[in-house]
Amino acid sequence: MKKLVVVSVLLLFVLISKAQYFQTGQDPASIKWRQINTNNFQLIYPDYYEEQAQVLAQKLEKVYDYASYTLQHKPHKISILLHTQTVKSNGLVAYAPKRSEFYTTPNQSIYPLDWLEQLAVHEFRHVVQIDKINTEMPAIIKILLGEQGTALVFGAYLPWWFIEGDAVATETGLSNFGRGRLPSFLMEHRAQVVEKGKYTYDKAYLGSYKDFVPNHYRLGYYLVGNTRWRYGDDVWEKVLTRVGEKPFSFTPFNTALRKTTGLGKVELYNSIFDSLANVWTNTDLVPNNKIKPISKPEKVYSNYTFNHWLEDGEIVSFRTSLNKIPAFVKVDSNGNEEIIHQPGTIFDESVNYRGEWIVWSEQVPDLRWSHSGHSAIRLFNIETKQKLMIRPEFKAFAPTISPDLNRVAMVEADFSSNYYLSVYDLFSDQVASRIQTPDNDYILSPEWLNNDELVAIILTKQGKRLAKFDLKTGRHELLYQRDLGNIKQLKVDRTNVYFISGFSGVDALYKFDLKSGETVQLFEPRFGAAYPAINAEGKIAFSDYTSDGYRLVVLDEISQQNIEDIRVAKYPLATAIAKQEMGVPDLDVSDTIVFSSKKYNKTKHLLNFHSWAPLFVDAYIYEFTPGVSVMSQNILGTAETVLGYKWNTSERTGQVYGRYVYKGWYPVLDFEVSKGKRASQYNQVTEYIDDDGQVIARDTTTNRFTWNETGLSVSGKLPFNLTSGKYSRLLQPQIKYEYTLNKKDDSTPDGFSEGNFSSLSYRLYFHQLLRRSYQDVQTNFGFILDGSYYHSVFGSGNMGSISGVQSILYLPGIMPNHGTTIYGGVQQRSNGYHYSFSDVIRFPRGWASVSTKELSVFQMDYELPLLNPDWSVGGLTYIRRITANLFYDYGYLMRYQYQNNAAVSTFTQSISSYGVELIGDLNFLRFYAPVKIGWRTSYLPEIQDFSFDFLLSVDFNAL
Repeated sequence: MKKLVVVSVLLLFVLISKAQYFQTGQDPASIKWRQINTNNFQLIYPDYYEEQAQVLAQKLEKVYDYASYTLQHKPHKISILLHTQTVKSNGLVAYAPKRSEFYTTPNQSIYPLDWLEQLAVHEFRHVVQIDKINTEMPAIIKILLGEQGTALVFGAYLPWWFIEGDAVATETGLSNFGRGRLPSFLMEHRAQVVEKGKYTYDKAYLGSYKDFVPNHYRLGYYLVGNTRWRYGDDVWEKVLTRVGEKPFSFTPFNTALRKTTGLGKVELYNSIFDSLANVWTNTDLVPNNKIKPISKPEKVYSNYTFNHWLEDGEIVSFRTSLNKIPAFVKVDSNGNEEIIHQPGTIFDESVNYRGEWIVWSEQVPDLRWSHSGHSAIRLFNIETKQKLMIRPEFKAFAPTISPDLNRVAMVEADFSSNYYLSVYDLFSDQVASRIQTPDNDYILSPEWLNNDELVAIILTKQGKRLAKFDLKTGRHELLYQRDLGNIKQLKVDRTNVYFISGFSGVDALYKFDLKSGETVQLFEPRFGAAYPAINAEGKIAFSDYTSDGYRLVVLDEISQQNIEDIRVAKYPLATAIAKQEMGVPDLDVSDTIVFSSKKYNKTKHLLNFHSWAPLFVDAYIYEFTPGVSVMSQNILGTAETVLGYKWNTSERTGQVYGRYVYKGWYPVLDFEVSKGKRASQYNQVTEYIDDDGQVIARDTTTNRFTWNETGLSVSGKLPFNLTSGKYSRLLQPQIKYEYTLNKKDDSTPDGFSEGNFSSLSYRLYFHQLLRRSYQDVQTNFGFILDGSYYHSVFGSGNMGSISGVQSILYLPGIMPNHGTTIYGGVQQRSNGYHYSFSDVIRFPRGWASVSTKELSVFQMDYELPLLNPDWSVGGLTYIRRITANLFYDYGYLMRYQYQNNAAVSTFTQSISSYGVELIGDLNFLRFYAPVKIGWRTSYLPEIQDFSFDFLLSVDFNAL
């Protein structure tokens, strides 16, 4: 019985999680795709990416044995889709359908390893993880559910700290770099434990609205790596094998971990972090007295980064925090702040300054395609508020303004992964010069030396190196041959180049003398330094990391130490992990190896049935009913299909159902068809008459009847993404045609309206929403406009028409992170024969919806956070936040008055409600996807009664 209960829970998670439709978006329709098939991989890529795909195919085949080694599993062949036009840097592996996706554009914060090699190692380790679960899993799950069964067991049972931590440990062990050797990656937990102590397991894993919590990549590296160090290189292989073999228990991962190590995951976390705390607290230095804090201590976690001195001695910094949206701020010597500008989404390490000018590279999404977009180079004058913009030809990052204020240099990457140091004329928007290194090295953090030369970091096969670029000759030269680790964030002051490096095991401040070639360390912080700024007098400001974030400090005392006198960092955990691996794979490629490639036909691959279920699953509306269903999604993410038979439990009827959604063209097309029985009831009155013809009794019986119904709908919409700056914008026009054919059967009464009904609907939706801070309960400003019209067009039945407009206005509350919402909606309906359209606007809360001729609704909400408790309840529930929403609703209704089933007049009615919603943000059973659960109490003054509603939603976007 226990196993059956667990299977039911598993099925429920499948149905509500939309696992079968994990969508990342679409690439432009104009792309022509090709494919390479090797023994272990199918690479799908744009036709212009042939050369790079050949290289990547070789690298993946070389990685295959190495990244499989410690899990002792050789995975089955997998498809890898390459997104080459996106401006994002990412990678993922997903089941249902099974594939991996590589976003080929590197970012400016990558560690010293080629970007595609990073993806090959890290993402392939995920392939090994999930394929091992799939191989070990009982066949009954795959028989019942297909690929979504594997996705379910993997996502629901394995904690995300293991999934990502294992991949980070692998990338660290299989290279000379990896995030396990990045001080900035390791410092957050160290600072937290030393200054605030160890958090509970639930808080460390599931997060907090009160405090900053390092992400599960960082947590996972410490837990996975130290467990391997303690218990051997096969510890996680044993755990995954047991999870796959016995998924019918309530906590298979915890059970497997306990059998393998003797500790459950909470005990393991406490054991490892108690040991780390003992080491860190005994070895960490006391706070450094050579620096003077400038920014005032914040009550919540805040970062001051990308620093710059102004001539008046004030400092400009980019402030991010848990309770405020990102902004450039001006900070005076007393720590007082003034907001200068709130930008849009800024790329990593892509802010710079020159005098009173700020320049940054901002992400601009494509109008339609999620896997496309471009960079906008934006300039803002702090004093005059003047704004300028450059639209680069390619994806552009890390802009920097020339000393003569006429040009902007930046790093560019084209769709074929060619990397350039490009210079644009500021006023003509034209390319003035473009340099590519002979080996196509990726370029980072360029800075002008003078109007003709720049310094930058280049990523070579040996690691990151400091180089000088000459715009006149188009050539570059290395300035320093020694490996300084992960160098970043260059700043130039006359003949010196300042930078941050993790050479000593902590991100410290260094200086390179261009004349002498000497490198010295200027300051080593307690946890980490970043973003130096040097004024005309040589005074240095920078960001100093604490458990409350990067604070802005000024260096009061410099103690130079020559680089030769500094001991190179050692990473004992990384070294231990590396010793457990096969070694570092040689990822150099051969020019003589060329894989056969061929066209990838989009039309032939529109259907890809990957999952099924002994229930009917409709992922679009979170519906699951008795029946059967099969699901399809193609690898390109442009076509989705669901087919099945669903049983209506309330009507006790069944229908055959099919839906096909195509997203490969500019409009999104949606086709839906259904056919089967429907059922309802009617009341039959039987009169009993005596011999005199008088009615002596009446008996009312309820009779069930059925009819045959065929439904068809076709819709098209254009989702235009107009996001720009700090506002998210979406414009979406939509048109839909619906057809219904009703036919009687033997049980259908004579009065039933048989025939066909056709309708057209039109909708225009637009929103503009200000970006939210992490602690905001809603956006502080924005609005939504939504208008729609439905009407009957032809057929034997007339459903009348309905039109409506609704809007939502978002405003800030009285206190920070509070929010006010004002809703207004009006609609008009003309009834048809027997049928009418559903409401298109909201109805006052607490009231049962009724048919109206006219409806006007006003709603006002005030939402506020009450408590951020971070409470754990025995591993069953973790409560991060409790919010309250105070609301008032008013509705004005014009309704029909009926006589003999015909509308003879109208009357008006006002209804209202007010009340409170209490909502908790929590996680059940330590499942990573957060849940909102709560209760609504409404008072209805017109009838002097109360209404109660249960509230529940699950955010699977957090996975």
